Amino acid sequence: MHYLALTLPGGQTIQAPADLPQGGLTTVTKVIANAITIMLILTVILSLIFLILGGIGWITSGGDKQKVSSARSRITYAIIGLIVALLSFFIVGIVGFFFNVKLL
Repeated sequence: MHYLALTLPGGQTIQAPADLPQGGLTTVTKVIANAITIMLILTVILSLIFLILGGIGWITSGGDKQKVSSARSRITYAIIGLIVALLSFFIVGIVGFFFNVKLL
């Protein structure tokens, strides 16, 4: 099997620009760290939005038991989601510590 090799006259080589990322494990680690951070920020923002919506629903329920129950469950699920998100963030940090990977 023959491979196509492109060469420059006189054995010259082409150098990549200095600021161009070369890839590798450090680049993958940075991408994963950024993705985890973005997901955590989005989760916290969404949890706060659902907490606020649950509070507004509770205030505007007017004493209707079904609306109060719906608002209470929305608040409960928002708090549970926030706790799960923060716990997953800490678990990823602990796993990264044991495998000597700095994600953040």
